[in-house]
Amino acid sequence: MRSIAFLFVITVTGFAAARSARVNYATYLGGSLDEQATAIAVDSAGNVYVAGTTSSPDFPLTSKAFGAPAKDHACAFVTKLNANATGIVWSVCLANSMGGGIGLDSAGNVYVSTFGTSNISSITKLTPGADQIIYAHSLGASASAIAVDPTGNVLAVGSAGEGFATTAGAYRTKLIAETCYSGAGVGMTPSPCSDAFVTKLRADGGVAYATYLGGSRPDQARAVAVDAEGNAWITGDTTSADFPVTAGAAQPTFHGEITLGPLRFGDAFVTKLDPSGSKLLYSTYLGGSAPDSGFAIAVDGAGAAYVAGGTHSADFPTTAAAAQRTYGGGAFPQFRGDAFVVKLSPAGSIVYSTFLAATQSGAANGIVVDGIGNAYVGTSPNTSVLSLDGSSVLTSPAFSGLFAVSNQGAVFFAGQTLSHLFFSTLDAVQPRFGGGVYDAMIVKTEFAQPALPWITNIVNAAGLRSGTPAFYPVFQVAPGEIITILGSGFDTNTSVVFDGLPAPIIYVQANQINAVVPFGIAGPSTEIALKQSGKSIALGTMDVLDAVPALFTIDVSGHGQAAVLNQDGTVNSATNRAARGSVISVFLTGAGRMTPAQPDGSLGPLAPPFPVPILGVGASIGRILYAGAAPGLVAGVVQVNILISNEVGSGEKVPLVVYIGNYASGFIGDTTVGVR
Repeated sequence: MRSIAFLFVITVTGFAAARSARVNYATYLGGSLDEQATAIAVDSAGNVYVAGTTSSPDFPLTSKAFGAPAKDHACAFVTKLNANATGIVWSVCLANSMGGGIGLDSAGNVYVSTFGTSNISSITKLTPGADQIIYAHSLGASASAIAVDPTGNVLAVGSAGEGFATTAGAYRTKLIAETCYSGAGVGMTPSPCSDAFVTKLRADGGVAYATYLGGSRPDQARAVAVDAEGNAWITGDTTSADFPVTAGAAQPTFHGEITLGPLRFGDAFVTKLDPSGSKLLYSTYLGGSAPDSGFAIAVDGAGAAYVAGGTHSADFPTTAAAAQRTYGGGAFPQFRGDAFVVKLSPAGSIVYSTFLAATQSGAANGIVVDGIGNAYVGTSPNTSVLSLDGSSVLTSPAFSGLFAVSNQGAVFFAGQTLSHLFFSTLDAVQPRFGGGVYDAMIVKTEFAQPALPWITNIVNAAGLRSGTPAFYPVFQVAPGEIITILGSGFDTNTSVVFDGLPAPIIYVQANQINAVVPFGIAGPSTEIALKQSGKSIALGTMDVLDAVPALFTIDVSGHGQAAVLNQDGTVNSATNRAARGSVISVFLTGAGRMTPAQPDGSLGPLAPPFPVPILGVGASIGRILYAGAAPGLVAGVVQVNILISNEVGSGEKVPLVVYIGNYASGFIGDTTVGVR
């Protein structure tokens, strides 16, 4: 064996974790089959209400009076958790339906929108204890969203076709639409284009008004909010050049329809409808020359409206002091665009307008305004908190999805998660995954309170990915793998255990821990517990593989130039390349168990016998001369000496892959080495 000294610092301080909110609790909610959360609300005492859909016969219900789930038919669940999420106050299921939106009134009554197999939505009003259904009203159309005012009036919006039951005196009682076609090819059938609709229910379930809203082409209302005067603010998207606009509209002109096969795209719209549903107080287009859509809306105590959505328009109108004035998304028709946020005064003038990067969804999917006017915007994978004037992002917690904000400024998130993509807090009502493919999950965060330690992600410390290239991003670890744990609230009193075995800690700061997975873990999965001062706080599960190899890189990014020593002991680079026929040393982690076994936390021996991986080792560019524990470095770092083949091509960036058994250290081209 030719031993070469290791010259690189392996602590991954260069990988910046996303700024995280302070986690108060995180819990699963689900049974042995599948769950999906569809809405979340919070009351003045901090109790959380979650709506969704379940097919699990063992979903945690406190009553089956209104129905129960089964494998062959789902039901809409509504669950109330106490303020600490340590217990379920009540949990019920509405039979033969799927969950939609949720809202509360000042008396504590709960309102849930659901829909059945016909896609027709209903509104169900439950008593504060969920022991009675006060009313259940079918809307006769498909609802996208609901909003509830303090006195129990419900606003529902969505899309409706011909035959929707409107009320006398409503703004528009008849569908005025051109012909649209559904289906494909010779099977396309003509029918009137659909319009947006708005329905208001009184506290007793009676219809206060029901109206169409739109022009002659398809229109879709996607979100609604109600102000203190009972006006309904609606946003969505339209392809109608004759969508109704009012005098003083911020953007009175339609930018034009874009057609992509059977799909049509146009502008977002914002409309303010009076409490009687008979008059448009304000209505405007909102967009640029490419597709735009409004997905969320909120109003503050002064009556200003905050609209969030997605755009592919580089010329979407922004204001001078906006947090992001320049479009950063891709060109249509690729999936990703940018999110946008627009604040409108009660009269409809633009107070601020800004783009917001949304790297996964290309749109904002939710917006909530706190008591002082900060806007919380769902921009996957984060939630951006905008300043009062929209000029800056105050913070960007690493959560997204459905969310609500309490009067105290706490933010509550809900969604669904795979078993190995979520870490719960141990004192939560359900700290472990229930089963199936998905469970619902609920997280409470705060910015003003001390943080609990919590894990957002675990990645290989060299490759900075979760799992192997073949299965990424499923969470997978191997015995002896050096990992980077990302999260919040970490300090020197924080420790990590795998199946009760302590993980040696290499490095710790508030948002990051580097540790070594104990060699003694055994598959098929391992339970990870995060502890602080000896008390277990957070819990998670990861799959265990025989190896999860990844090469260390010069810039600790997990990509590009590998951390390689040339035969003369110098650092390999594009300008200091290794000769074909020479020996290089590369360094990796995630090679799995070694023989003879290495004690956790020990250093690699400086003299034989050297521990070597149980699995065989190979390389893409030559023959292995040595593969084993890196002398003098912490157990888990493996040194591989490779005799570069004379057949390998030369270049500044020659792809380098090391194989541990059948497990590759990365995709071809992930990591490179300079060869001459």
